[in-house]
Amino acid sequence: MRITAAILSASLVLVLCAACGGSTTPVAAGSVTPGGGSGSPTPPAATGSLGLFAGNPVDGGIVDGSGEAARFVGPAAMTIDAGGNLYLAATCAIRKVTPAGAASLFAGSYTNCGSLDGSAFPSASGIAAAADGRLFITSGRNVIEVSPAGATRTLAVLEPGNLGGGIAVDAAGNLIVATGIGTRRIAPSGASTLLEGVASAEGVSGNARRGVAVDAAGTVYLAALDNTILRIDSAGNRTVLAGTPGSAGSADGSGATARFSKLVALALDGQGTLYAADAGADSQLIRKITPTGVVSTVAGKPGVATLQPGALPGGLAPLGGLVFDGKGILYASSGNAIVRIALP
Repeated sequence: MRITAAILSASLVLVLCAACGGSTTPVAAGSVTPGGGSGSPTPPAATGSLGLFAGNPVDGGIVDGSGEAARFVGPAAMTIDAGGNLYLAATCAIRKVTPAGAASLFAGSYTNCGSLDGSAFPSASGIAAAADGRLFITSGRNVIEVSPAGATRTLAVLEPGNLGGGIAVDAAGNLIVATGIGTRRIAPSGASTLLEGVASAEGVSGNARRGVAVDAAGTVYLAALDNTILRIDSAGNRTVLAGTPGSAGSADGSGATARFSKLVALALDGQGTLYAADAGADSQLIRKITPTGVVSTVAGKPGVATLQPGALPGGLAPLGGLVFDGKGILYASSGNAIVRIALP
């Protein structure tokens, strides 16, 4: 039976776990503002609501299909292309979900890991989409390009101590790659510029799922390792947009009064407003950050880590990926499902 948002009450709690069931486990949003793709097999109300888009709220796994017939193991990193198609990073594969909610294998294999021969590749932890249809993923120390046909090639190998976590691509084709020890800009020529942190660290496993996004002017927005959000302009100048270094939490507020827990994904709306997936130990929240650094919570509640569809703020299962469709809709990978958030 198809579950629609119209028959879900705000008191219905559907429990999702971050790793329930399934034989393949996806792991860690891009930066293209899409021009289409607002369809959904389970649309929520017109505004201010949260609904199930694809996947099943109780069963996890790797099954292609439409809407609730599809199965995911999550939460997974996610990006969106100009046509509104979603792409999810998975173990050995990239999965595609159309604007109608149909999930299929885009590249790689559900069973064959480890090679870069065009048919399979290692597990992706971060994923971003370019305007020309190419995808970019991080996999261990590798930064990999995936063509629109699904063919792969390795673009860069990061220094020791780096395991790619978040990735974004700007309008000029520069890649922004964030790891657990630093963030760098990689030009199409292969030249690399360190934006923050350190370039390498012997004996350190620098793996961190953290959000990164970039706007049309090349300004980078980064979930820093100290629980703040950094804004880095094209000249490399850094400012703290919101949060206080070393202070975690879920408090809303302006600038340094706001608190964040674990920002695993960032998405921009094209007007300078930033959205963040904040995956705390006991709270799963979607935070809104204005260009002036004012922070508010648009979805999820502190102390809640289960899916509660209905009117916002609702409730969210553990978060992985977050994208904005350019039409007032956020999509988030939440537990073993993808949810659709219609902003008020």
